[in-house]
Amino acid sequence: VLMLAFAGAVLATAIRAASDPLARWLRLPDVVAVSLVSIIALAILIGGGYLFGQRLAEEASALWVALEEAWGKFREFVGKVPVGENAMANLESGADPEAIGKVAKGTFTVFGGLADVVLVLFLAAYFAADPRSYRRGLMHLLPRSVRERAADAFDASGVALKKWLIAQLVAMLTVGLLTGIGLMMLGVPLAIPLAILMMLLDFVPVIGPFVAAIPGVLIAFSESPQLGLYAALVYLGVQFVEGNIVMPLAQKWAVSVPPALSLLGIVAFGLVFGVIGVLFAMPLLVVTMVLVQKLYIERLDQ
Repeated sequence: VLMLAFAGAVLATAIRAASDPLARWLRLPDVVAVSLVSIIALAILIGGGYLFGQRLAEEASALWVALEEAWGKFREFVGKVPVGENAMANLESGADPEAIGKVAKGTFTVFGGLADVVLVLFLAAYFAADPRSYRRGLMHLLPRSVRERAADAFDASGVALKKWLIAQLVAMLTVGLLTGIGLMMLGVPLAIPLAILMMLLDFVPVIGPFVAAIPGVLIAFSESPQLGLYAALVYLGVQFVEGNIVMPLAQKWAVSVPPALSLLGIVAFGLVFGVIGVLFAMPLLVVTMVLVQKLYIERLDQ
């Protein structure tokens, strides 16, 4: 329940990030601006699904088939080496299909169900339309002596989360574009679906890009080992650009999260909340860092 509420708050923050400038420019009430942004976003999703849904489904199906073929070729190649044959045998023995199925089923039941998705959408709409009411209600749960400090901390965490989301969106778009261009220049099959996968999984730093690179390298490797090496270099180059150019520029404006702390946060929130904790580890970490700074560290310095 906590994670569903937080997911709604994250989505509401994204909606407010788009609706606040619209309300200022057009001098609209907050509710009207939020409604316009929500309707536009919904129209884009529905229109995109109608126009490109079949193409995306075909690309996803082709990507899955290509991955199966690539995995078979990779296993055959590695199996020629004695050490590699033993490693593949251990890997396949550890991959219990029943256990994997239970994990997937549990993930779908906990968060991936349609009811939970609809709940998050409604929560986001309510939070975005009138965030002050929920903020006041939360403050009333706290003693009067700490309300002012807590209110400042929550406001600061909201601003930090909004800036982080905008910076992360820029990084995701950049990573997806660079990955697509690099793979297409190499002639890797299904470069566009692989780029989209990279862009989406980049929302989870450190782990997400690594997971997204595996299908691309495998598919390129199925064409030739040399192409697989070049594809791996493309992924490494994109991560170098993101880590050393894109994110430092974005973090000058948004909150800066050290890579080691990001990795620890992903592991910690994943252990506590499961898959949904991994997906929302970075927003949780951003909010936690600001709250600790405002409520604990600044108090120690006084």
